[in-house]
Amino acid sequence: MATLFLCRHCKTIQPANIRLKGTQYYCSQPACQRARKAAWQKDKLARDPQYRVQQQECLRAWRKRRPLDQYQTQYRLQHPAYVERNRILQKRRNQQWSKHQQIKKIVKMDVLQKPPEKSTAYVMRPYKLDDSGKIVKMDALIVQLTHLQADLGAFLPVSP
Repeated sequence: MATLFLCRHCKTIQPANIRLKGTQYYCSQPACQRARKAAWQKDKLARDPQYRVQQQECLRAWRKRRPLDQYQTQYRLQHPAYVERNRILQKRRNQQWSKHQQIKKIVKMDVLQKPPEKSTAYVMRPYKLDDSGKIVKMDALIVQLTHLQADLGAFLPVSP
């Protein structure tokens, strides 16, 4: 049996616990023990369907006792220092944004500005964004809809 081992979490060489049977992979530090338990649970969830169902039921019961729509309100009521700090930091961020002259607006880019023309066929293609200096939500799919003036018969579904 080896007298030293390399901890998988903290990557330090540790003396092995002689009371443990088999190979030791984690040292006794609390962070390493949490990592050991997390690795065990991940493996158990992957291999044991009954354990996975049990954990899902426990999570459902926990969520039922703690509604998500009330979590943020309760957290803010219980942590007034967090609320004040967040308010101060948001004021600083707003001041920084107003200092930059290229930033004119804080906008959401995927808002429909005007309704498209009513038609049965449109061409959808990626829309290239310009460098307008706006703070935007960038994860939206931006497309340009172009009204087709041609014969629409090629685009209509064929009825059986």
